Amino acid sequence: MALLLACTALAGGCRLERSVLNGMGQVTPAQYCPGDTVTASYDLLREETCPADVDCAAHFPTMNITSAPEAFPPRTVRAFADSFTFAPTADRVDVTFDIDRDAVTIPTSRFDGSTRIFVQRTNLRDQTHTITRITGTIDSELLHEGVCSGNAPVNLPAEIPGPPRLSPNMRLAELCNTNGVPIMVEVSTTSGSMAFNLLPGRCLQPGVDGVPADLANARTIGASAPDLAARCSATMQQPPRPLRTIARMACR
Repeated sequence: MALLLACTALAGGCRLERSVLNGMGQVTPAQYCPGDTVTASYDLLREETCPADVDCAAHFPTMNITSAPEAFPPRTVRAFADSFTFAPTADRVDVTFDIDRDAVTIPTSRFDGSTRIFVQRTNLRDQTHTITRITGTIDSELLHEGVCSGNAPVNLPAEIPGPPRLSPNMRLAELCNTNGVPIMVEVSTTSGSMAFNLLPGRCLQPGVDGVPADLANARTIGASAPDLAARCSATMQQPPRPLRTIARMACR
C-alpha cells in the first residue's frame, strides 16, 4: 500500500526492482576477547540511498534486536539500517534480529527517465547470530600455495585470520612449521619485515630465543623451501609443493 501511494504521488510513476537479501544482520567480531566491544548491525539499504524528497519513514520496517543471555537492553528500531555496540561478558551470546515483514520496499535516488526506481528486499528472515568468548589459544593453518610466477617457483604468502571473525585484539603467540622440510619464514609486522629459518616441528615465539617481540603483531606470513621437482618455464609449468604453517593466536 505504501508503494502504491508513493507511486501515485509521483508524476512519472515508479519502477520496482526486486533483490533477494540473503543474510540480514551481523555481529562482529564473531569470536571476541575479554573486554572487547562488539558491534551489532543490519543494513537493508546496502548501496542504495533513500532521498530526502521521499517519505522514507513510511517504508521503514520494525526490527527487534535481543540477546541471550542478555548483553544489552532489548532494542526496537524503525529504520532501514542500524548499528550499536555492547560489551559481552558471557562465554556465548546469541543475538537475534527479528523483523516484522518478509519484504521491505526502499525508495531510491535512482531514476529511469522520469520514473523513480524502488528496490524491494525480499527473503527477509529472522536471524540469530552466535558470538563466543575466546579462552586460551586458537590455531589456524595457513596454506602457502605453490605457483609459477613467470619462470620463478614461489609459495604465496598467507594472511593471519582477523576481523570480522576474530577479535582485533588477537596476537600471534606461536608460528610453527608443520612441513617435513626446513622452511624460510618471512613475516610482515606493523614495524617492518623479518625472516627466520625454521626446522620441521619447531615454532617461533615472540620475545623468546632472540625472536623480536613484534612478531606478535604479524599479519602476513610468507614461507618458502627449495623444491627440486618444481619447473617453471615457457614450456613447463610445474609449481612447487604447497607449504603449511600454524599460526597460534591468543588475546593480548
